[in-house]
Amino acid sequence: MKRILNVLRRITEAMASLNYQYESKQRILGWPALSINLGFSEGEMRQARGWVAIGTRASGILSIGLFVSRGLIAVGGIACGLGTVSVFGLGLLTVSILGLGLVSVSAFAVGYLAVGILAVGFKSVGILAIGKEATGIICIGQEINSLFNL
Repeated sequence: MKRILNVLRRITEAMASLNYQYESKQRILGWPALSINLGFSEGEMRQARGWVAIGTRASGILSIGLFVSRGLIAVGGIACGLGTVSVFGLGLLTVSILGLGLVSVSAFAVGYLAVGILAVGFKSVGILAIGKEATGIICIGQEINSLFNL
């Protein structure tokens, strides 16, 4: 346990020491083509905003956020967008640990089409699948295809 706390302390110190900012001179509709903004300022996460945004928090068409990401295509710890790759994702298409979306491929998936260990959706596929049309090992629903019926 002491080792884990020591590693977490080192990661926190490394994150606090990040301090990098770049914004391209090319602008499209007022937004920079590329914005990179890493680190913290006065205890707050710094924000990158651009067509391509990379930062501690990022917002853009393509956004890569270390912690939070918002955009059409968003990659980050917590991501929101049309397509997301994250730990926690919200969007039309999510690939994550915990995903909520129209199509969700996640360990814990919720959506119209949900695929995961635990899948909840109109159409669901998973070890435990819950939905109108469910396929998996254990299924709960109206139309089921499973090893064990509940």
